[in-house]
Amino acid sequence: MRILFIPASAPSHYFPMVPLMWACRTAGHDVCVAAQPWGESVVVSSGLSMVTIAKSFDMTEELARHRRRGPVETAPGAPPALYQTLVDAQVRFAMEAADDVVPLARDWRPDLVVADPLVLAAPLAAAAADAPLVHHLWGPDLLRGSGYGYPGCGMAPDDWPEPLLELYARHGCEPHTENAVTAVDPWLESMQICEIPSRVPLRFVPYNGTHVLPPSVLAPAKKRRVLLTWGSMLVIRDGIEAFPVADVVKTLHEHDVEIVLAVRGADRGLVPDLPPGATVMEDVPLNAIMPTCDAVVHHGGAGTIMTAAYYGVPQLGVAATRDVQTCCARLAATGAGIAVNREDATVDALASAVSSLLTSDRIAAAATALRGEVLAQPSPAEVTDRLAVLAAGSSR
Repeated sequence: MRILFIPASAPSHYFPMVPLMWACRTAGHDVCVAAQPWGESVVVSSGLSMVTIAKSFDMTEELARHRRRGPVETAPGAPPALYQTLVDAQVRFAMEAADDVVPLARDWRPDLVVADPLVLAAPLAAAAADAPLVHHLWGPDLLRGSGYGYPGCGMAPDDWPEPLLELYARHGCEPHTENAVTAVDPWLESMQICEIPSRVPLRFVPYNGTHVLPPSVLAPAKKRRVLLTWGSMLVIRDGIEAFPVADVVKTLHEHDVEIVLAVRGADRGLVPDLPPGATVMEDVPLNAIMPTCDAVVHHGGAGTIMTAAYYGVPQLGVAATRDVQTCCARLAATGAGIAVNREDATVDALASAVSSLLTSDRIAAAATALRGEVLAQPSPAEVTDRLAVLAAGSSR
């Protein structure tokens, strides 16, 4: 079986797909990834082959431009400006990606197309290959559960942006309210925010990239170790002011813990002056650091939440925007972590949250239970077998 994977325009959306890709390869299937230029290092280093698409489109710059523009007023009842920006940007991405993914699918003839639901060119590729389309989720289904709708994820075609309808018509692809025949979901059902049609649960297996590891990452901590991270996209999208790094470091230091900051190399200069015993690790995958940690404080990203959940680590999410606030709220509902919105993250609020994180037996027990829930989900190998049956049952 040939499987074409199409991730969205960010490594953080690619990482959750990798375990399923590995399972497909291990089962003997051919896998190809269609990704933008960032994938030429990220995808290849994950051990998979790729074709570069949409070389001239920069989603990171689109989001950064939105941040530089500042707050934008929207009409009552209209989607937030960031959501409108996201949809508009994804339509532009689809228009550029279509010129690459449609001929790729027509020539390579995959039996299955697996794509991030954000990728609006994926149905065009599936139609060109006459293959089923499967969505691969990464966290709470914010597209379907936002209340504003998204093309192919519950939005009626009559409400789609006109340029997108024109693109589909040009490629002879019929738009549907639901573009995918099923959705593979590594986010736990108990933490989802809406019902997902034909949902296939998938065990989240942490993959956060590759790196040469310093031996200290693998060594047991000499005292309680707390990981501090703000992910890969927060600074680009919202600026470092969206995460109170200095206040968190100060609060953690008062609890006599070993502080480990995991940052991208590009963000190293944003790290404030650190107290003795604090360590900065650049570009080291979270799944390498997390097993030796007693707690983690983060920005609320879905990948970070699920990596900590996999290892049973108690969490504190300090979330600045609606999407990650939703992630943190769903985590907090399990009891395995604490959610603090950025605007409420005063020094006193952080001190209280950190104290609870480090001392609460209830949170620790809930984190252990959440790990058990993660491990109980079907493995990537089991889901691969199910997808193979799906592809075999489709007609060309």
